[in-house]
Amino acid sequence: MRRRVARRLCLLVAALALTGPVTLAGAQPAGAAAVAFPAVHVRTATLALSGQITGAQEKIDITGSLFVTVVTRTNTGGGGTARIISALGPTTGVGQTTGGRYLFVGADSNVVSWPPGPITPLIASPAFLQVNPFFPPGPIVPPHPIHFVSVGVTVTGDGEIDDIVALINVIEDPDNR
Repeated sequence: MRRRVARRLCLLVAALALTGPVTLAGAQPAGAAAVAFPAVHVRTATLALSGQITGAQEKIDITGSLFVTVVTRTNTGGGGTARIISALGPTTGVGQTTGGRYLFVGADSNVVSWPPGPITPLIASPAFLQVNPFFPPGPIVPPHPIHFVSVGVTVTGDGEIDDIVALINVIEDPDNR
C-alpha cells in the first residue's frame, strides 16, 4: 500500500511541477531578470495518536496512528497553498463507562493557503468516520463523520515544510461536528 501511495504522490508532484510556466534558458534576452518559478515541497510523517474525546454516549480513550502527507506550492508573489492529506492507520477507542470498543477510519484532504511571510502555522481539521461500538454489547450504528484531530504544519515563506504535528481535539458537543 505504501508503494501505491508513494507512486501516486510522485505523480501528483510531477503534475504540480508541470503546471508552472516553462522558459528555456536560451530563450531569455541577455540581461533579462530570472523568472521566479513556483516551488513544490513534499513531506510525510507518521504520527502517534493518543487522547480522549467525548462521544455521543461516553468519553472515549483513543489510540492509533495518523499518516500525513503535505504538498506545498508557492505563488510567484509570495505565500502559497498546502494540500494536507491525512489518513488514519489502525485507530481504536475504548469507552470509559461501558468499555465498548470504537473504530475510527478514513482519510481526508484539506487545502490551506498561507500569506507571504517568514514562517506560517497551518491548521487542518480532517473528517474521519467513527464506528460506534463495533462489538457487542452496544448496538451497531452507521458510521458518522467526526473531526477529532487537528493537523498542524509549519511552513516557511518559500514553502519548505518545517514540522508536522497532530493533536486529538476535546469534543465537548458531539452533535456539533
